[in-house]
Amino acid sequence: MQSGLLSRQFDHPPRPDDGRGGIATTRIMAQPDDILAGIDLFRHVAPPQRRQIAQQIHLRRYAAGQLVVAHHDPDRDVFFVLEGRVRVTLFSETGREIAFRDLAAGETFGELAAIDRQPRSANVLALTDSLLGSLDPDLFLGAVLHHPPLGEALLRKLTGLVRSLSERVYEFGLPVPVRVGRELLRLARRGMISATAARIRPLPKHAEIASRINTHREAVSRTLAQLQRMDIVRRSQGELLVPDVGRLQAWTENLELDRSHQG
Repeated sequence: MQSGLLSRQFDHPPRPDDGRGGIATTRIMAQPDDILAGIDLFRHVAPPQRRQIAQQIHLRRYAAGQLVVAHHDPDRDVFFVLEGRVRVTLFSETGREIAFRDLAAGETFGELAAIDRQPRSANVLALTDSLLGSLDPDLFLGAVLHHPPLGEALLRKLTGLVRSLSERVYEFGLPVPVRVGRELLRLARRGMISATAARIRPLPKHAEIASRINTHREAVSRTLAQLQRMDIVRRSQGELLVPDVGRLQAWTENLELDRSHQG
């Protein structure tokens, strides 16, 4: 973020330990600059209204690996990712991690708890050193009610989450290679570098993909090796290149079609 954007006045002294592991977070009050301009939900809210809401936001820094919110936490603040990346995840009774999605700068989380006043539905972990903004749930809901563009954006996001969840439930019944292909397509579409090609960065670990699609790392490794041999994906330094996303989609759809015919 630009120098001078943040007020350096603490609204309470830095704490030696926030109880969530990692280094302690620092809580800072934001100046009424337009720090929400890059947040997806606020993209169509008029700048004066965005600045007014920004005055109520607290900024918090988290170290890579630090827990931001925990499953069943009672707090209901809404969070905005201003810098860095975080991961939404849960752990099964056996301790296996189930990753739902990664969020980058411009994205938000915590809306469900703010809306239904229930405890957190998942863990959120900082993947990199991150700067997050948080807003009191009542202030967030008040802003939603008073600014129709924000309310419309929130409805679109929640609808998208429902569709995504339905799609993932359906995918659990598909063969692992199809699940891998579908996950790569999701990642590729977020990293398009031309009309046909995509760059997936950072390079996803096989175990991370496995946790998202409910399988094991070895199965993901086999599928990615096959895709590399077919030149559908190319691994390079720190990234996975998809030269033709349409070809990856066709490969995935053909596998799924073959499975339906066999069934």
